[in-house]
Amino acid sequence: MRTASMFQKIVSALAISSLGFLSAAHGQTADSVLQKARDTYGQMKSYADTGVVLYEYGTSSEDKHTFSTAFNRSPRHLLLDFHKQGGDRYVIWADPDAFHTWWKTTGQQTDYANPNNAPAISLSDLNSQGTALKIPTLLYAKAFGAAMLKIADPTMDGTEDIEGHHCHRIVGRLSDVYTATGKEVNIRKATVWIDTASFLIRKMVEEAKAPSGQHNRKTTLYDPRANPTLDNASFKFAPPE
Repeated sequence: MRTASMFQKIVSALAISSLGFLSAAHGQTADSVLQKARDTYGQMKSYADTGVVLYEYGTSSEDKHTFSTAFNRSPRHLLLDFHKQGGDRYVIWADPDAFHTWWKTTGQQTDYANPNNAPAISLSDLNSQGTALKIPTLLYAKAFGAAMLKIADPTMDGTEDIEGHHCHRIVGRLSDVYTATGKEVNIRKATVWIDTASFLIRKMVEEAKAPSGQHNRKTTLYDPRANPTLDNASFKFAPPE
C-alpha cells in the first residue's frame, strides 16, 4: 500500500511537471499576445480593413456605423473613412507631407503639416467613434505608443472563433489619463480578440458603467488584411465641394 501510494505521488508529480512544461512551451500570456500584436502592426508595410462599430446605450438604443482603413508605410499614405449612422462622414488621410481631416457636418478640411501631424489622429476620437485611436495608433506606434492595446491588468480569457478565425480572448481595463495629474477617467472594461495565427485584431468590446438596466457598450469588428498590395486609388480622397 505504501509503495502504491508513493508510486501515485510520483506519477502525479510527473504529470504536473509535464503540464507545466507544455504550458510554458505552447501557452502564451496575455502580455505576450498583446506585445506580439503590437509588433505585428508596427512592422507592417501595408494594411487594409473594413469594419463595423456597434454602440449600445440606454435601455435598448443602438447605433451602427461602418468604416474602412487603408495604410502604406513608405511612401506614407493613410485613409480612414468613417461613415456614421444617419449619413454623417469623417475622413482622415495622410500623404508624405501632412495629415488631413474632413468632417461632412461642417464641410471643413483641416491640414496638419509635418512634423506636427499627430493631432489629426489624437483629436479625432469623438468624430470617428473611437476608430481613429485604435488601429492607426498601432500602425504609428512610435508616435502613439499603440494606445489601442494599452490594456491594464490583462488576463487570458480562453479562445473563441470570430468569423471562422480562432482568436485569443483577453480581458482587462482601459482608461484615459490626465497627463498633469495622472488621474484616470473614462474607465471601462476591455475585451479584445486577437487572431492566434496572424495576431491581427478581429474584435474589441469596451463596456463602461451604466445605471441599472442600461448599457454603455461599444463593439468594434474588423475584417483585416496584413501587407496587401494597394494601388494609389486606395488612398485618394477629395472633399466634396
